[in-house]
Amino acid sequence: MSNILITGTGKGLGKAMKEELEKQGHSIIDYNLEDGNDVRTTKDLIMWENIDVLINNAGVNLIDWLENFEEDMWDKVMDTNAKGIYMMTKACLPSLIRRKGTILNIVSNAAHMPMTCSLAYNASKGAAHIMTLQLARELTKKHGITVFGIAPNKLKGTGMSDAIDDQVVKTRGWTKEYAQQYQINGLLTGEETPPQRLAEFVAFLLQSKEHHKYLTGCILPYGA
Repeated sequence: MSNILITGTGKGLGKAMKEELEKQGHSIIDYNLEDGNDVRTTKDLIMWENIDVLINNAGVNLIDWLENFEEDMWDKVMDTNAKGIYMMTKACLPSLIRRKGTILNIVSNAAHMPMTCSLAYNASKGAAHIMTLQLARELTKKHGITVFGIAPNKLKGTGMSDAIDDQVVKTRGWTKEYAQQYQINGLLTGEETPPQRLAEFVAFLLQSKEHHKYLTGCILPYGA
């Protein structure tokens, strides 16, 4: 079993992944980037010396039209969603190199299907997407580290999903119920993705390095 560090485990997908991976017997360390923690100074670094897998999952979205979107709002989203990947990867890199570990970045289809009133979020997920590809180029051949991403569609019952619904209501003047149904109608499966199903998929991929090493440099879409 592996030692896995996950960011953003307080709710939604992060919470589901933590619970599922613990059920599979993995040892989980969780870290909350959204509290303004600085991985360069945290005392938790001493606990990260034997990390096999880093899952960069933490994400926030602040929704508003550009004319109302302030610099501090931009910084909060970019610091969590993009800079957070850089900082966490940098902090865990010595262990990941030593143990020829794995980095899984939870990105988003917003990288190529941007949402209205979510400029910083879309930009941050675009950055996360290209960082995943670049990290694979840098770390796989040189250090034997597997780097890949998963880009979920709309997840069911999460804070992010609720924010998307609120965004549609705000920008189109619809009721929340109509906005939810409109988005569901656009999904091929006819339903939003339950976070637990994606967590189970992640647990399957992380059963062993042999299961996922050939995914390095890939971004897997999940939910359509």
